[in-house]
Amino acid sequence: MENLMQTDAVTKERAWRTHEELPLNRENFEALCRFDLPCLRITGFATDSECEELVAAMDAVGLHKTYKVPGLKQPPRYVGLTQFEKRQASKDDYFAEVDQAWHEHEAVISKMPWNPFERMWKLIRELYPECTLTLAEEPGYGRYYAGIIRDTTGGGTLHADVTMYSARDYIISQVVNQITWNFFATHVDGDGGKTTLHNRPYRVEIKPGDKVEIEGFNRSYVDGAETHIYAPAKGDVVMFNSHNPHEWTAVDEGQRRMGVSTYIGRMPDGNFIYWS
Repeated sequence: MENLMQTDAVTKERAWRTHEELPLNRENFEALCRFDLPCLRITGFATDSECEELVAAMDAVGLHKTYKVPGLKQPPRYVGLTQFEKRQASKDDYFAEVDQAWHEHEAVISKMPWNPFERMWKLIRELYPECTLTLAEEPGYGRYYAGIIRDTTGGGTLHADVTMYSARDYIISQVVNQITWNFFATHVDGDGGKTTLHNRPYRVEIKPGDKVEIEGFNRSYVDGAETHIYAPAKGDVVMFNSHNPHEWTAVDEGQRRMGVSTYIGRMPDGNFIYWS
């Protein structure tokens, strides 16, 4: 990590008001945005048969892309496109791949009788009927990709998802809140596959021109931070504030950790956008 300093805001974080994984409602969503809660859980977001339909579609199409995660023996495999993976490239490079990513997405979704993304967007629109929720669009470039379909069996290293650092020249950097939601389509036994959330929103002091890496930073950043560990459960969605550093362990041999994920961001005008 670059020689960057934590801000005072980081060292004075509040304790989470509870470690109960509360359900999704407007009050709890707002608390999640304020870093008052570690996560929310939507229990029974999908039925067992719907979960199996998603996994079957993923297996039929194949997950041919792999996250670039140094030091991880089995990095996540996925369908789609993440802006994070293109953060070292140009905008032209990212947006040149968007249409193909949507074709890959449709190849999976078309094999299913339901759509987990549309189901989630419906829930958010019902929570905020006075606001819009739309696919993010970049002026001069067009639509983003949204809807990562992935296998995260091999674990995930410590990182934070903070677009004001990783996408500083993109419109998604303007969001005032950034929430990630993760749907789990497989059952995971034992201690593997669990995610640790660290209550220390990723904030550093930077100078103009500084680059900030949001993965691979020194673990001392989260030393002493309050933590919450959640377990994936088949059919559930877990939502958390992606500015909090997080990581998850590999599952036990013979199991898989399959599902989908996307970001929801609130713009300064109060309306919402989504992207991956």
